[in-house]
Amino acid sequence: MWSDEGAGAAAGDLDRAGIPCDASHSQERSSSSSCSEDGGEANAPQAQCHVHCVPREILLYIFSFLSVQELGRSVEPVCVAWRDLARDPTLRTCLIFSFQNHVDGDRIKSLLASAPLLATLELQSREDAQDLLLHAASFCPRLKELTVKFSDGLTEVVFRALMENCSRLQSLNVEGSRVCDRESFILMAGFLHLRHLNLSHCDLLDDVGLITIAKQCRSLEYLDIDGITNIHDNSVIFLTESLSHSLKYLFLDGEKLTDASYQSLRTCTQLLKLGVSFCEKMTDKGLLGIVCLRNLTWLKLRKGCQLTPAGLRTLFEDGRLPHLAHVNLGECSLLDDSVLEAMAGCCPQLLHLALHWCWEVTDAGVSAIIARCPRLQVLDLVGVVQLTGTVFGSVPTALPDLLILDLEQCNDVDDVLLQVVVSQMPSLRVFNYWGDPVVASESSDESDNSDSGTTRMEGGGRTVSRVSTVPQQESLRG
Repeated sequence: MWSDEGAGAAAGDLDRAGIPCDASHSQERSSSSSCSEDGGEANAPQAQCHVHCVPREILLYIFSFLSVQELGRSVEPVCVAWRDLARDPTLRTCLIFSFQNHVDGDRIKSLLASAPLLATLELQSREDAQDLLLHAASFCPRLKELTVKFSDGLTEVVFRALMENCSRLQSLNVEGSRVCDRESFILMAGFLHLRHLNLSHCDLLDDVGLITIAKQCRSLEYLDIDGITNIHDNSVIFLTESLSHSLKYLFLDGEKLTDASYQSLRTCTQLLKLGVSFCEKMTDKGLLGIVCLRNLTWLKLRKGCQLTPAGLRTLFEDGRLPHLAHVNLGECSLLDDSVLEAMAGCCPQLLHLALHWCWEVTDAGVSAIIARCPRLQVLDLVGVVQLTGTVFGSVPTALPDLLILDLEQCNDVDDVLLQVVVSQMPSLRVFNYWGDPVVASESSDESDNSDSGTTRMEGGGRTVSRVSTVPQQESLRG
């Protein structure tokens, strides 16, 4: 990917004086053009500026706008001088290796060895993560941000080497990676300057590891431990008590957590984002800890099947959470129109609302949101089966910034109504019962053949009833 090809021929690109090989031709052209057609005296020669005259510092600044891939493909092969510039350590402070473009491990190690100033490293879907991280620990002591997603081989040996040699680490993201032993989480706590830590779906994290992290990483602002089901109230309470002064972003899996954990959040007054998946054990008492978080801009309480309308209304009454811009109350099955009416009055800055499978919601509640949340960009109503769709006629005027309207599995919403909305808002993407994008019909005759109504024609003329699909009880985590 970062080819060194062409560097060996660089000698042909420069003459012995260090002037580009086409300079003599340029001078000849200049000389010939300086003579007039009638043989008159030559005009005064004009000064020429070649790229080799540009100071190294300026070239480095220009090249700093290129990625490492672009430097390798387009700059290194030009000549020896540009090859050396492209390999300057100041241009290798950030290396990202995504799964879309696989790079050989030996090539990555070569790049790491030549990047002593590396500050950011990202690896995705690597089976050789252990070898690469040990190499980074050896050659990149200034590493501050490390991301290793969905990779194997994150062992105690790796984290010990990183802790000893990359003590400046401030951000660590190992989302979905296989951390091989519990001792690794204890070693992570040795990064005393950590501000950002993502351990999402790292199954071996337990209460001991979380308590150790909370005890030693006193500057932690971001913590994602979603998808981890081996965490209990005692460690979460210790976490909130220890880091209430610094935590701004917190994401949890609520499978084993009770109201005690959620009530302890009341001390984390700096929180901007709070996400809880599978909060099936949360009751209205747990909400009492969340209503105190007046700075929240992002809230997810997913699968809160015990949360009553009265309890959910307390989140939005009396202007308690006025800054909310993103709300996800998916599968809070008791949520009704009264909650949406309270939300509409409290959250004028709402940008994103998700209400997956909130069966009690009707047109009345959605109408309140449409009327009073004019900045809304995403309205996700998958499985809200009581909707008829009549309220969406006001969307073009009431929600001019709306980008996505998802009505998948909403039985009674007629596609003809949605086609009218789409015809007035070309930038809006609307998804119908089947999850297909709605396209504006050119004529009413064509709309008669759309997927509206209660059946859909399949191949061979077979009709399929539009029956709601109840969400699976064991849905994927995340």
